Amino acid sequence: MQTHSVIDPKYRRPLLVLGLLAASTFLSLGLLVSRWVVGGRFAYPFLVWNLFLAWVPFGFAVALCLTHAGGNPRPAKMVVLGVLWLLFFPNAPYLLTDFVHLGQEHNGPWWCDLMLTIGFAWNGLLLGLLSLFLVQRVVSECVGSGWGRATSAGALVLGSFGISLGRFGRFNSWDVVSNPVELLADIISQVLHPMDYPKQFAMAVLLCAFLSLAYLTLLALISLGRDDLQIKDPGIGGMPGSSLFLR
Repeated sequence: MQTHSVIDPKYRRPLLVLGLLAASTFLSLGLLVSRWVVGGRFAYPFLVWNLFLAWVPFGFAVALCLTHAGGNPRPAKMVVLGVLWLLFFPNAPYLLTDFVHLGQEHNGPWWCDLMLTIGFAWNGLLLGLLSLFLVQRVVSECVGSGWGRATSAGALVLGSFGISLGRFGRFNSWDVVSNPVELLADIISQVLHPMDYPKQFAMAVLLCAFLSLAYLTLLALISLGRDDLQIKDPGIGGMPGSSLFLR
């Protein structure tokens, strides 16, 4: 007897992606708790907060997608969600910079801490790039693919600069509201005199190059997956709303 899944086919792939992201997140959190138990001390607690902040832009990106796909366009709401996404976007790949907290002594615990940091950095990178992909898709469907590509390029540049501000200037997304004057002064100074901030400038450029390459790789993999689906079932590629991530 043939059985049918209770999950609508158009939701299977998005739910699979969300499930994998959740599994990866819980694995990292489990490793951190194990580190606390085995090490006997409350090490790296900031990773939990940083990982939470990495989920925030992904949440805004999903909300933007759902608003766009709801059949009742709300331009004002979409603009607000887009601005909030951009504001928090640097928090996701910011986890890549947490390697700075590793110690200098390369003993057994150091290697465990390295794997722990890699896990959190991986989650941050993946959440950031997937959120960027979702936003680019929405912009492309609303105003054209050229604007979608321009949005992703601009977000990568601004995001890399934001990460540099966070690591060296110790600014965060909340400073836009809580400390706007100092934040704006620092941004203007770095933009007008980048050579006065060689470390910040170099970090922003290298991060932008790395994140751009990583994002292009993600797009290529998604394209391969979409092509494979179309080969197996030529109708699935054109199915309206067939997938949040592959369409």
